[in-house]
Amino acid sequence: MPITVILDVIIIILLVAAVIYAVILDSHLSTTKDNYRQLSHLIEQFYQVSQNVQEELTAVQNSEREMHQELMNQIDKAGVMKEELTRLLEKIDQKTHLMDYVKTKRSVLAPEQVPNVNDLDLSESERDLLNALNELRVS
Repeated sequence: MPITVILDVIIIILLVAAVIYAVILDSHLSTTKDNYRQLSHLIEQFYQVSQNVQEELTAVQNSEREMHQELMNQIDKAGVMKEELTRLLEKIDQKTHLMDYVKTKRSVLAPEQVPNVNDLDLSESERDLLNALNELRVS
C-alpha cells in the first residue's frame, strides 16, 4: 500500500500543479484577450482616423487645384490688363507729344496758321478740350 499512497500523493501533487498552471494560464489568456480587444479597438480608431485624413487630403488637393486654376486665370487677366495699360500709356505719350507740338506751333505761328483741331487724329473729348483752349487763347 505504501506504493499506492506514494503514487496517489504524486498524482495529487501533479493535479495541484496542473490546476495552478491552468489558473496561471487562464490569467494570461484573459490578459491576452483584453489586450486583443484593446488592440482591435485601437486598430479600428486608426483606420477611422486614416480614412478622415484621406478625405481631408483629397479636399485639400481639390482646393489646391481650384486655387491654382483661379490664380492662373488672374495671372492671365493681369497680363491682358498689362498689355492694355501699355497701349494706353503709349497713346497717352503720343497724345502728349502731339499736344506739346501743337502748343509750340501755336506759340510760334500766327493765329491763322494754327492747324485746325478737326484735322488732327483726336477723340471727341480731346477736340473739345483743344477748342476750349483755343477760345481761351484768343480771348
